[in-house]
Amino acid sequence: MAGRLRHAAAAGLGDARTRILGVFLIVVAVLGTLLLRAFANFETVFVAALLAGSLLGRWWTVLVPVAALAVLQSLDWTTYGGYGLQAMIALSFFIVSGYVFVGLIGRRIRPKIVFRVKSVAFLTTISVPLTIAYDLWTASGEWYFITRPLGLTWDLMLKAQVPFTLYHLLSSLIFVPLFGTAFLFLHAYGWPAKSEESVPSRPMDRR
Repeated sequence: MAGRLRHAAAAGLGDARTRILGVFLIVVAVLGTLLLRAFANFETVFVAALLAGSLLGRWWTVLVPVAALAVLQSLDWTTYGGYGLQAMIALSFFIVSGYVFVGLIGRRIRPKIVFRVKSVAFLTTISVPLTIAYDLWTASGEWYFITRPLGLTWDLMLKAQVPFTLYHLLSSLIFVPLFGTAFLFLHAYGWPAKSEESVPSRPMDRR
């Protein structure tokens, strides 16, 4: 049983390089978002989720956004707990599921991603519709569970969402090429996946 669990973990988490990059993506998602809290909708969870799916795959597709949001959402709950438990749980569901969806889309395009300029351009391009889709999804959850009971209509909610989505698009257009280039390089050339084993020299042939 223990052997099967170890085998499943090895298959799901990948080699040492993949695990290091996965943990690093979680750190980037959490620290980047915390450092940018003063700027509306500037965050690094989106790019971390997209890169987790498109570069690492495996369990990291879901593990990176969920682990990062477990930290970030727990902080949000202490800050915005006045909305009520049901509303906070529902809004957290929309946020987490939205970023997991971003990771799954990244996993879908993973075969096309290698370290070259057009891969970074492709990730940056696809981040635009993904950002808009994510914002519409989370805005729907916020409207239904928080602002709708206060009397705000759906069309007014969408109008209010426009500037935040523009900021979020700017965030994606900055961080996807920035971190995308860095992680693509580390994934391709950062260090050898396995240490080279020394090959014993062959004895000289006798003549």
